[in-house]
Amino acid sequence: MAGTLKIRIACLVMLLALAGCAASPTQRLVKTVARQQRAEQAYRGGHPEQALADYQALVQQLPQNADFWFRLGNVYVRLQRPDDAVDAYQHVLRIEPGHAKAWHNLGIVRLRQAEAAFAQGAQHAAGIDAGLQRDSAAMAHGIAALGGAAPDTPASSASAPPPPAAGRRP
Repeated sequence: MAGTLKIRIACLVMLLALAGCAASPTQRLVKTVARQQRAEQAYRGGHPEQALADYQALVQQLPQNADFWFRLGNVYVRLQRPDDAVDAYQHVLRIEPGHAKAWHNLGIVRLRQAEAAFAQGAQHAAGIDAGLQRDSAAMAHGIAALGGAAPDTPASSASAPPPPAAGRRP
């Protein structure tokens, strides 16, 4: 009986300790808002690595928040991680199919990926298949023209893209 009492007391102490560790809803909200503000400051201040860590934590905490996923996608673009950006924008669209800026940015990222793929194809076809080289180069140039820049200018290259639409949707 004394052993059972000790076990019950130990369990009670553990439950009280766990209850004390749990943050109240107000505390969690305050921490979430602070993290959101820190992420926004890092994003706007040109610190994408810090913004990445904060937005990743925010989407883990609030996975149905389309705006956090959207900003995470923009951070991935700034970090030149297009596949991750595509995943984030697609997540936005699963949550909110009418998110126009996510559709826009997804299109930009995919166009840049297509341009880079055609440019690489043209480069690798050189000396092997003149027709394929010409066609791939024309496709890369045509896609670059959609963005208003020739394929050999830094603004249209996959390594130095202009940022996609930023901020919150209207």
